Amino acid sequence: MSGRPTHRLKADGSLVYPDGYPDSAIEPLPANYYDALDLASEEGRLIAAIDRKREAQRAAVMTQGVGQSYAYAQKAQEVYDYRNVVGSILAALTTPQRTARYPFAMAEVAATGDSLATVISRFEAGMASSRTKIATIEAIATKAKRAIRAASTTSAKQAAYAAVTWN
Repeated sequence: MSGRPTHRLKADGSLVYPDGYPDSAIEPLPANYYDALDLASEEGRLIAAIDRKREAQRAAVMTQGVGQSYAYAQKAQEVYDYRNVVGSILAALTTPQRTARYPFAMAEVAATGDSLATVISRFEAGMASSRTKIATIEAIATKAKRAIRAASTTSAKQAAYAAVTWN
């Protein structure tokens, strides 16, 4: 016996195994009765697998942690502010003013001895690299999900998943 009912009751449509029911009370399920359910289930499973792989790929690019997204956002804001402030205004800032305006960058200046400009450039280069890698990961995941959703059979959905390359 398979793991799924093979017949339904004529009276209420309940799915049952035929054992113990008179032939007049049951009818066999159509041969493809479970196909749509199987197709949807497999699609959901494969889409979830794509999402897990996308997260693993992102984690390889960006440091994980509760406060890490805050740190990234603050550094991005400091880069933006630094690149958009007039040089004479920046030059006129005292060290405490620079520290208040660029706390992450100035902390790194203190730790490394590098100039503020060097630290900002390092932040900017890291952001550009991460942004490019994450954009690529996102595009691959989106394309994969579209292919899986467009496939009309379970085997085609599995083939679409198997065809994904993450680089």
